[in-house]
Order: sequence, then structure tokens, then C-alpha cells
Amino acid sequence: MILGEVVGRVWSEREVDGLGGARMVVVRDPESGAKRVAVDLLDAGTGTTVLVATDEAAAAVTGRSCVDAAVVALVAGWDSP
Repeated sequence: MILGEVVGRVWSEREVDGLGGARMVVVRDPESGAKRVAVDLLDAGTGTTVLVATDEAAAAVTGRSCVDAAVVALVAGWDSP
């Protein structure tokens, strides 16, 4: 899982049938700055800290085999080391 911040939305011009109009967001890893696109199951807004499931966990939670990243929690806060 990845803790990240939603930095924007993604709109597709065309998509595979497996995505079925899913809402997609860009999530940035605050430590590395790396960005990834994730299916947004919770309607997270820009600036929201989220938990992203990846790989098989993302496919399982969405029920869509083509998904490899999915927002699964909105994070209210956390303790940093």
C-alpha cells in the first residue's frame, strides 16, 4: 500500500471495457515525488491524503483485473517516525 496525496484528476478519451467509466486520480508519493494513476473508489478531492492499494489488492477491491492501483481510504492523520 502507498500513502499519498491526490494532486489531480485524469479523464480518458477512450478506455478498455474493464474500467467502465471509473473515476481516476493522480496520486503523488510525498517522499519520492513519484506519481501514479489510481482508480478512485471514494471520490477523493485534490489535496486529500489517501491510502492506495496496488497490484492484486487493487484488482481484488475493485473487482476489475485491469486495475493495479486504487484509492481505498481517506487518511485523516498519521504518526510519522
